[in-house]
Amino acid sequence: MTSGPTIAVVDVGSTSLRYGVATSEGPCDVRTEATRPRELTDQLVDVAARLQSEGNDIRHVSVSTTGLVDAERGVIAEFDTATGETLHDVPVTSTIERELGLPATVANDCTVAALGEAVFGAGQPHETVVHVTFGTGIGAGVIVDGQPLRGERGYAAEVGLIPIVADGALSSTGVRGAWEAYCSGRGIPQFVRRLLDSDDRESTLRAKRPLTAPDVFAAANDGDPVAQSCLDSVAQYNAAGIGAVVNTYDPGIVTLGGSVALENSEWIVDGIDERLDDYVLAAPPDVRLTPLGTDIELYGAAAAFFGDER
Repeated sequence: MTSGPTIAVVDVGSTSLRYGVATSEGPCDVRTEATRPRELTDQLVDVAARLQSEGNDIRHVSVSTTGLVDAERGVIAEFDTATGETLHDVPVTSTIERELGLPATVANDCTVAALGEAVFGAGQPHETVVHVTFGTGIGAGVIVDGQPLRGERGYAAEVGLIPIVADGALSSTGVRGAWEAYCSGRGIPQFVRRLLDSDDRESTLRAKRPLTAPDVFAAANDGDPVAQSCLDSVAQYNAAGIGAVVNTYDPGIVTLGGSVALENSEWIVDGIDERLDDYVLAAPPDVRLTPLGTDIELYGAAAAFFGDER
């Protein structure tokens, strides 16, 4: 139990849901359970009610989620499940408010993460902060003068769809050559499979079924030549993608998060640092891993409520 006014913070991913209580100092008592996409609104009510039942003085429920979010209507407009199904117009805030009598908000996880970085993390001294998440896909959030850049429909900073490979054979959501089609947790296995089809060199990856991004990083670290060729190209594409972000938004800092970046910094962060000068107009800003780690979205959910108190 946390003393004093608190909020419930929840981060919804395709496979896991993380939640806890938060104060103006950030989240605490963070827990994880499997996401139940077909019962998502019930699950959100359940976890918030659980936190209430433990004696926490919950005043608000702040939800961060993957997918396209219509914050004004309080719905997840499109939520892609781990099985490939897309759910539409999931009524987050109205359900929580009806069932628990608590005000609630919902926002895109990448936007929320950037806000968390700006308020609690490495972005605090800067007017313009970009946070890029390398997870199943690639997404970003942009904060300018303390406010998230949302765009006309709330879909700003979908940087994973920046075309990085001209006439690329791989695509994401119909965008050919999209950055995330080659460099995300879902994209890297697709990319290396195509390389294996055209590369005769020995590779331990040929026998992997299914083939995952962690398999590719592990093989590269063990000296597998095809895996290393793949990740060298990924590093180049990442530098081009970050360069496009830097040239567009002129941030004071770019932080990186998501499991792909956090678990493989020597390939992701170092790979970008070694090549970024080739893709930017002026001296590049600091590009580094977020110090908030895997809790960054929960910090962001807290910042969305407590930000003015910081």
